[in-house]
Amino acid sequence: MARPVDHERRARLLEAAGDYVIENGLSDLSLRPLARELGVTTTTLVHHFGSRDQLLTAIIGQVRDRMRQAVDLQGATDIHPHALMSRAWRWMSDPGHAPLYRLLFEIYGNALQQPQKFQPFLAHIVEDWLRILTETFEAAGDDHDTAATKATLAIAVARGLLLDLLTTGDTDRITTAFETFMTAFSRCDHGVATGLPQQG
Repeated sequence: MARPVDHERRARLLEAAGDYVIENGLSDLSLRPLARELGVTTTTLVHHFGSRDQLLTAIIGQVRDRMRQAVDLQGATDIHPHALMSRAWRWMSDPGHAPLYRLLFEIYGNALQQPQKFQPFLAHIVEDWLRILTETFEAAGDDHDTAATKATLAIAVARGLLLDLLTTGDTDRITTAFETFMTAFSRCDHGVATGLPQQG
């Protein structure tokens, strides 16, 4: 009879595995060095997670949850969308979080090459933020289509600027670009500019 999984220990191992992958990336991830780093055997990892691919899926999900929780999306629809976007950008662009977002883009690249293997990641990487930002814009008064368009644009700009920041490290230029984008968004909301279609 198979030994039951200790779920508390599994959670601790997954947290530590997430830390390891954030620091070292995915390209050379294998069970033996990971187990050595965590102070366990490969048998322990297999018992708690199954195969390497199953462990990888669990790690990716755990890292994704970390990012969502860190920006604190709980009750986000009660916050003005611009305040939420600014808060998220401050967290994302913090140099201390660069390893986490380098990992995000590494996973993104792998997922686009192997969509079936990374399907859970692809299913959530846009949808998580699209849903919450759309709801936030709707709560601020936009109809659904306009809210979804604004959310899509905000996600694309933020991730593009973040990739630029990770690539170049040019904080001043990229911060100015983000602030300019936020100003344009604010003007659009107040009817000064109409860069987005207004419906209704």
